[in-house]
Amino acid sequence: MLTCKDYIFKLTSGQLEEAGTVERLWAVQHRMVCRHCRAFTRNDQRLDDIMQAYKEQLSKTPDST
Repeated sequence: MLTCKDYIFKLTSGQLEEAGTVERLWAVQHRMVCRHCRAFTRNDQRLDDIMQAYKEQLSKTPDST
């Protein structure tokens, strides 16, 4: 199973998206037992959503130059 430090690093660096089945299973198991990493994952996803919405808003705004 992953440690919190390993889980957070892999989550924030995008390595979990490219990870194999076994590593993803370890990540899921870790999230199931660690409330801190569950909270971090939720907050990280919210931040990603906010940043994506901001990026879309910027692309829709016409340049005023």
